[in-house]
Amino acid sequence: MTDRKIITINTNKQFISLNKYIEEFIKDKGDGIVNIFTRHTTCAIKIIEGELLLLADINNFLQNLVPEKNNYMHDKIEIRQVPVNERVNAHSHLRQLILPTSETIPVEKGKMMLGKWQTVYLIELDPIRDREVVLTFIKMYN
Repeated sequence: MTDRKIITINTNKQFISLNKYIEEFIKDKGDGIVNIFTRHTTCAIKIIEGELLLLADINNFLQNLVPEKNNYMHDKIEIRQVPVNERVNAHSHLRQLILPTSETIPVEKGKMMLGKWQTVYLIELDPIRDREVVLTFIKMYN
């Protein structure tokens, strides 16, 4: 059996914990796996520790690795065939290259088998907007 749900999340901050959404989705489903997938190219899904200073370190790492201001071709709106109000966001796309768009987690008795410090995050790499996250549960049969 496969079950799917699409949720929309407004990314009013850079790191959004998805655990409560996933837990609600799988709570009565038994054993299997859950996949969490984003349908966007400037955000990511990642299992990380939710400690505030670590999240700040991750943000600093991404900013240092791929600075917002650079001579990115994607940001040359005047030579691209896009609307004039198109976002200047090559840095967001490039940061997403090193982060996954999905995570798959084993589920036992309706609970994610995460470690003590693990949290599933939607990581926003672009300004605030609505994002779709697809949750898919695949049931294991014994």
